[in-house]
Amino acid sequence: MNKNIKKIQSMLAGEKKIQVGAEPKTIQQRKEGEVWTEASLANPKGAEWTKKDGKRVQITKMPGRGFDECRDCEKLILKQRDQDTYNRMQRCYVCQIDFENDLKAKNKWHDWVMGLEKERWAAIEKEVSEIMKEMAEQSDKQFDPTVAYAIGNYEQSKNRQDIAKEMN
Repeated sequence: MNKNIKKIQSMLAGEKKIQVGAEPKTIQQRKEGEVWTEASLANPKGAEWTKKDGKRVQITKMPGRGFDECRDCEKLILKQRDQDTYNRMQRCYVCQIDFENDLKAKNKWHDWVMGLEKERWAAIEKEVSEIMKEMAEQSDKQFDPTVAYAIGNYEQSKNRQDIAKEMN
């Protein structure tokens, strides 16, 4: 009799297959909201987990990506294009396009852009004035007129010596 036929007959008779050398995975049934620590190769100290909505979720101290929300549609900011737009305008990319189209329809877009430019240049002017103020304070502390005179006198004497050599 064929080997496969014997296996099929034994399965139909209710005999169970005996497996040697492997352990079946045991799945611990956790309750909703239960917290436990589980070690892995990546984290031998163990990570904390909890069961939430029937799934196991790792407890982390860092917020997940997409923490920001668009102020118009309240969509999570997940895509890079949305993040770049959100950093400037606090809106997602699509809402920003809609906002600008509405301004263009009302003939107010140019005024809005000019207002942004004025704000940008005011911030730049403020930053430059602070830098100039700091530089003025530092130069008062670092400038020693005696050193400047000594350098000037040295240069003059060096020039006189060069002129004298050229004349001889």
